[in-house]
Amino acid sequence: VRDLYDPNALGMVEQVVASAKPCRLFTGTFFSTFSGYVARLRAYYGHAADTFFYAAPEAKHRVLHDTSDTIHAPFYNREWALAWNNIDEPWPTDRP
Repeated sequence: VRDLYDPNALGMVEQVVASAKPCRLFTGTFFSTFSGYVARLRAYYGHAADTFFYAAPEAKHRVLHDTSDTIHAPFYNREWALAWNNIDEPWPTDRP
C-alpha cells in the first residue's frame, strides 16, 4: 500500500482505475500513450468499444475508431482489437 503514495506509481494506478469495470466511460486524448494503454486495458477487461472516446480532430476520428481487424498505418496512435479479440482462446494446432 505504501507504493500507492509513490508519485512515480500514480499514473499506473490511475490507468488501472480508469479501466476497471465500475468506470462506464473514458475519454482520452489524441496521441496520448496514457489514453492508449487505458483503451487496451479496458478491452482486456471486456468493456465495449463504444465506452472509450478520444478528443480528436474530425480528420483523426476514422483512424482512432476504426473497429476493423485490418491493420493499417499509422500504427502508433491506436490500439488494435486484434490484440484482445479471442485472447482466452487456445492457439490453433495447425499453425506452423
